[in-house]
Amino acid sequence: MNRRRGCLWFAAGLLLALMAGVVAFVTMQRVATVSAPPPEVPKVRVVVAARDIPLHTVLTQADLEIRQVEPDLIPADGLSDTEDAIGKLTTADIAEGEILLARRLIAPDYVGPNAAFVMDPKKVLVAFGAGDLLSSAGILRPGDHVDLMLTYDFSRGVTHTETSELGINTLTVLQDLEVAALVYGTQAQDRGNEPQEATGAPPRAILFAVDPQDALVIKHFRDMGGVADFALRSPVAEGTFDVVPVDGYYLLQRFRVRGSAR
Repeated sequence: MNRRRGCLWFAAGLLLALMAGVVAFVTMQRVATVSAPPPEVPKVRVVVAARDIPLHTVLTQADLEIRQVEPDLIPADGLSDTEDAIGKLTTADIAEGEILLARRLIAPDYVGPNAAFVMDPKKVLVAFGAGDLLSSAGILRPGDHVDLMLTYDFSRGVTHTETSELGINTLTVLQDLEVAALVYGTQAQDRGNEPQEATGAPPRAILFAVDPQDALVIKHFRDMGGVADFALRSPVAEGTFDVVPVDGYYLLQRFRVRGSAR
């Protein structure tokens, strides 16, 4: 009898020991799991603003700094090298510590739909209908330099003798205009995402950055029915061409046309 009781006590003690071991093991596993630090996410370089940067600022090294940031916090077009930002113009206000995004920067010599961001603050952007043959033929590209020629009847709507005698003149109104952008028929093309060659469609308008006074001259000629054409300049052409207005008298003199005797 005593021997049987001893076996029972031994078995009970062994069971308790096993249960205690299991509890201790589970507890230790939980403690190890709770206390183990999460795996460290490797950080990457990113360019941030070293100060508040206003719109239309040409960035320098002093405006920028490098920080280490977790990859999940960086937008797809976030910059990782200051060289990609130095010399660029900002197209929006950027707060101190904000990540520099490629979409908010533009090259100073940029030509295209966003030309207003890089144009001289003392100039204005004007749109000219692309009805001339040069534009409709698909020859012009953003960045090209052209001369604006207009044929205008100075006697139209006036009674002043001196003015009315001028009659129809063809003259170069403005020289060396840079084509800032070409406006096409679809929104994607207007943003410059699709080249003209891909669509075959001619532009609807040409954008130029001109002096405000020249903008008024263009509007006057256009409103008064002047006929416009553009002459494309060579990429290496410099300065202005020495040209004079052409009228009937000029043609008579140049081609030595004589009137018939009466």
